[in-house]
Amino acid sequence: MLLSKSNIDTFQAYSFGLVILTLPFPMLVNNLAILLFVFVSLFKLKEVRLVKPFQFLFFPLIFLLSALSLIYSCDFTAGFKSLEKIVVFAAFFLFVPTISLKTTTVKKLLLAFANLQVVLLLYLLITASYLVLKHDSFFIFNPVNLVNENFFFYHRFAMPLEFHAVYLAVYFTFAAFIFLHNLQEQLSLKKKIFTWIKILFLLLGVLLLQSFAVLAAGFVILIYAVWNSKVKINFLQKSLVLVLLLALPITVFIKKAKQMSTDVFSYQLEDDIHNKNWNSLNIRLAKWECAWAVIQQQPVLGTSTGCGRKHLDEMYRSKNFQIGYEKSFSTHNQYLHYWVELGIFSFLLFVAFLISGLYYSAKKNNFLLFVLLMLIAICSLTENILTLNKGIVFFAAFYYLILCFNPNEKT
Repeated sequence: MLLSKSNIDTFQAYSFGLVILTLPFPMLVNNLAILLFVFVSLFKLKEVRLVKPFQFLFFPLIFLLSALSLIYSCDFTAGFKSLEKIVVFAAFFLFVPTISLKTTTVKKLLLAFANLQVVLLLYLLITASYLVLKHDSFFIFNPVNLVNENFFFYHRFAMPLEFHAVYLAVYFTFAAFIFLHNLQEQLSLKKKIFTWIKILFLLLGVLLLQSFAVLAAGFVILIYAVWNSKVKINFLQKSLVLVLLLALPITVFIKKAKQMSTDVFSYQLEDDIHNKNWNSLNIRLAKWECAWAVIQQQPVLGTSTGCGRKHLDEMYRSKNFQIGYEKSFSTHNQYLHYWVELGIFSFLLFVAFLISGLYYSAKKNNFLLFVLLMLIAICSLTENILTLNKGIVFFAAFYYLILCFNPNEKT
């Protein structure tokens, strides 16, 4: 019988696997996989249980707050479009726990995603090499920002996949952690060596993509591997060590920045886009200054979902932040984004979610969940990581998958 429970379980598991594996591909393909997963999951509505621990509730609560904010929205159309982006928050909350998955299957799915990232990185390296040969140069002039861009670095490197460099670096970093986690299995020496090669290869990709937040996390991978092999400590101690180790690359970065220029942290909002004083750090400081000014105007309820960009643009103009209103920048900080659009309660909810989630992952010995939450926490400092499809689906899908089916359990 086509709609027997076993068949529905199988279809649901495979459709969710498609959601995971189509993440790096065009949004249309990933959206179709999500629709397929939701459609199949509707046959399991009776298995949905709404009462969940707090660790389950952040994503649906943010969805609910966003929906309620439409009541006072300055632009209902923009607000509704923003709500559409995060509908997976509610869908995955309802349906991922109903999937019938064995721990071995979860591990295979994680490894399939990780191996896919290795293939994509290889494709990018081959493409970049071809472009260098074609243009007889490592560089190509970008008329938009008037910069010579290297085919092997940052957005130019990720361009063949039409992918934002930061999000791709997040994928590569998480894939490296998956391989690192797999080293805990009983592997042959040959497989262990091959796994380490893939980890180092992915870290090379992270370096080429030049994302500071995940560079810090990538650095931690190596430290964790050395620590784990030398010292027998419990999971909570490992987690605390990882958090402390993050201070090292951050400190190195700040010292290096100070050596580059005494003005690396200073800025003038009125400077135009071609001013040489602008860098990736102080331009974010300028955005955050303007975002904080918007927050001070509406600190409790926020501007409502979808209206944050409009209010930021107005603030950019009032402060004469030329680059800000010309580029219509977002906050480039997930913490500030929630506060700007949904008020202080969403900001506090997000912080509480991260802290409680990290504690829960330590308590349940779920290291990959800890890694994922650390990635969210770190990347949220410099990016609106949970406002674009590639970040929303990635974090929500893997979060509920690893939360519900702890891959650290022995089989």
